[in-house]
Amino acid sequence: MMRKVLLIILLLGSFLSKSQEVKMLSFDEAVSLAITENRTLQLADLERKIAKKTKWETVTNYLPKVNFEMSWLDNLQLNTVLLPGIMFGQPGRYIPVQFGVEYQTSWAVKAQQVIWSAPLIIGIQLAEQSKKMSELGYLKTENDVIASVKTFYTSAVVLKKSLGVIESNIKNLETIREKTKAMYNLGMVQATDIDQMDITISNLQNAKHSLERNYQLTLNLLRFNLGMDTAQTIELTTNLEELIKEQQILQLLANNFMVENNTDYQILKTQEQMAKLAVDKEKADVLPTIAGFYNYTKTGQGNQMNDLSWFPSKLLGLSLSIPIFAGTQNYTQYTKARLQYEKAKYQTETVAEQLLIQEKQLRFTLKNAYENYLLQKKNIDVAKRVYTNIENKYLQGVSSSLDLTQANSNYLNAENNFITASMELINAKTNLEKLMNLKK
Repeated sequence: MMRKVLLIILLLGSFLSKSQEVKMLSFDEAVSLAITENRTLQLADLERKIAKKTKWETVTNYLPKVNFEMSWLDNLQLNTVLLPGIMFGQPGRYIPVQFGVEYQTSWAVKAQQVIWSAPLIIGIQLAEQSKKMSELGYLKTENDVIASVKTFYTSAVVLKKSLGVIESNIKNLETIREKTKAMYNLGMVQATDIDQMDITISNLQNAKHSLERNYQLTLNLLRFNLGMDTAQTIELTTNLEELIKEQQILQLLANNFMVENNTDYQILKTQEQMAKLAVDKEKADVLPTIAGFYNYTKTGQGNQMNDLSWFPSKLLGLSLSIPIFAGTQNYTQYTKARLQYEKAKYQTETVAEQLLIQEKQLRFTLKNAYENYLLQKKNIDVAKRVYTNIENKYLQGVSSSLDLTQANSNYLNAENNFITASMELINAKTNLEKLMNLKK
């Protein structure tokens, strides 16, 4: 009994230790993990597999079909037929005669092969396009998932960066507050200077708590997109500076956009092709269908089951089916399918124009975001130098606490502006990559 209890304790301890393990996760690892573990993507993969099986299900309609049939009869009472008596030398009378045997059994092998069927051929082509549509649906879902993971990962890194800036600023201000308190004890500053510092620190503490909550919420969204357990602890190892690769941004801006590579356009183009095949199918419904067949049958007859006489038969032939008249249904369906095809072509052309406009807008947004990022990056250095200068003057008694608070506020704004510009730059890059169907 004691051994079982110890074993349970060890297993629980092992489970708890595993649940408390911290998973180190880089940006590229998060993207790779999402491709394999995201639940929405797994559903799309199942849809893709179902479409593949559906295609082969359609193809099997063109394969030969062979059936085996068997029957057994026991004529409990044979049919009686009246024959003219003249046949038996008894004119004017009808003689009852029973025909047949008591037992009759047979078995048959029947094979059929469609030789030519236009609707079936079009159906196979439609199934192939449906399979292609599911593949494109999977790619679109994959692009959406990757974009979401990139966004959530970036947001979490940005929030983590903001937390680091605030925590560093709070620590620095607390140090200055201690020095201010010492200066107050020497009569060099007023009590309001300490109060001003306390208010600033308190406001920063509140901002820090708000960021911490947002950070945890963003991590939860990231876990969900990665197919992780919500209790799994993760540590993001890619920092903000590593996420921004200026060379990639410049290369992306230099790339030409090919609308044919966009997944949304490919989906609409495939729908257009399916609509055209639907028109062809309505035309094909009035064409003949040719099939070949072969039957082999063997029949046994007799009055004793153990003494039957067997007689084989064979049959080989062709069948031809020609639709002649079905009212106006065929014409109505053909007209409807042709209108659907015209609609699909119009939608494809419209979306192609919209994508070209969207590409220009996203490229413009990315260029502006990159220029703003470079500007805010410079502003941080300036704001940092100004703050350091004011801080030194304050500690020397030359500047007031109000000047120091204002300089600190300007520095934090510069940091926040830089972080915001960084996030806008990464999001702009992600959106343009998604439009161009670029996963890395």
